[in-house]
Amino acid sequence: MNAEPGTIRETEDLIRELWGRLLDTDVLPTDDFFQLGGDSLLVVDVVVGARELGLELKTSAVFKHPTPAGLARFLAGSTEPPSGSAPRAPESLFLSADELRSTHGSTWAPGAPRCLFPLKPHGSGEPLFIVHWGNDAGFVWKATSAWAAGRPVHGFEAPGFRGAVRPVSTVEAMADRYLAELLTVQPEGPYHLAGHCFGAVVAVELARRLRARGEHVALVAMVKPSALERFVSYGWGLDDITRYRLESLASTFGLKGDESLEEVYERMRAEEWYDDRLGPRDLPRLQVQWAAIALALHQYEPRPYDGPVLLFQDVRDRTDTERNWLTVLSDVETHWFDFGTDHPRPLLTDPGVAARITERLAP
Repeated sequence: MNAEPGTIRETEDLIRELWGRLLDTDVLPTDDFFQLGGDSLLVVDVVVGARELGLELKTSAVFKHPTPAGLARFLAGSTEPPSGSAPRAPESLFLSADELRSTHGSTWAPGAPRCLFPLKPHGSGEPLFIVHWGNDAGFVWKATSAWAAGRPVHGFEAPGFRGAVRPVSTVEAMADRYLAELLTVQPEGPYHLAGHCFGAVVAVELARRLRARGEHVALVAMVKPSALERFVSYGWGLDDITRYRLESLASTFGLKGDESLEEVYERMRAEEWYDDRLGPRDLPRLQVQWAAIALALHQYEPRPYDGPVLLFQDVRDRTDTERNWLTVLSDVETHWFDFGTDHPRPLLTDPGVAARITERLAP
């Protein structure tokens, strides 16, 4: 039985008030959350805030019912269908953790695809090793080619980016995996490491392992490292995060749920999310891989590191960065930037960032 109209209106008012606080604007019953400036990251704050108000809500509901009026009717048990414009990802994009486990091999198997590739094979001095942003070093290298300071450059791709290989779901396991390949390229130091976002976190763990072997790590450049704030619910597992990822993709690319993998792939390629090294059939595995990276960040606790670190961070992440990173990095040079966007390109291509990194990397 559906709730009375008065109850629905009360719920609608609670949602409008919550959205207004999160988005810093007045919200009407028919306003679309995403058109007001909300995004997939802020959806998690909506869910947390709603539960604090006594409203049991899942992220999928916000994507499917993006207005206060629609969401209130849904929470009241209304059978009225969501708006025809509500985004929905094709079910063919979803690959469960159980299915992945039973159909994909170990990244440690002798025949598994490599994770380390030359991005700039020639140069002077020891190489610069760049750890990927999400799962692919290619985008980062296109944006950061000015960092090399004449050195050779090698980039890491996440396990499972190429081939039917299971992703790893802890930062520590990924650092172990990369260390094995790094040592085949450069058996001894000094070492130079860099990473953006998640890659910066892995780069520090790589440096920690190298120093534990008695090696000299000359520099770790952390460019907008994950501030380690809550990204999705800490109680979620791999399937939950994968579903959240697909809901986010549906909103970003305007998916309706009836697209083929080929259609989704072409839309993502057009926005340079992937390139021709991959194909439509890779998409389900890559979304689980993304979820594994998110899960790895949730499980990660930074530990003290006393080697030299060059850190570039957005001022919007200052509080979390100071609490989670600057308390454990004892030899760190920090630079704050205000870009007003979450897109990585402005920071990665900033000439000031490039100048400081090349100055520290100059042979």
